[in-house]
Amino acid sequence: MSSYEAYELQVPGEAKSLSLIRMVVTSLAEDAGLPQEEIDKIEVAVDEACTNVLDHAYENYCPHPPVRLMIHSANNEFVIDVEDEGTHFDFEHHKTPKFPEHWWGGHTRGAGIFLIKKCMDNVHYERLPNEHNRLRLIKKIH
Repeated sequence: MSSYEAYELQVPGEAKSLSLIRMVVTSLAEDAGLPQEEIDKIEVAVDEACTNVLDHAYENYCPHPPVRLMIHSANNEFVIDVEDEGTHFDFEHHKTPKFPEHWWGGHTRGAGIFLIKKCMDNVHYERLPNEHNRLRLIKKIH
């Protein structure tokens, strides 16, 4: 496992940026020595987190502000911070839908936070002093 300074990536707050985000995160996770199964989980979590920013935090913004990612590997952890300038979300009090009943009821959305928490070892959301939001995603490196 290699350890490195944080990489910063700022992309336009648009859906077309998601593929670039996935490529960068995947490459850095590979460099950190994570196995493919864990990299796949990280890809799902980061994609869901960024999609939530675009669909929800930036819902009332036109044009959308950028999305920033800070990615680093240290102390046997691979850490991705997703920062946005959008609407605050009460992450701690979000009620996860009950699955599979959620889908049986015809709902096709609403699984993002559930998937993020399932795919990562630790997830933390906070509102920063500059009024930005940060979602920290942590995957342990074994």
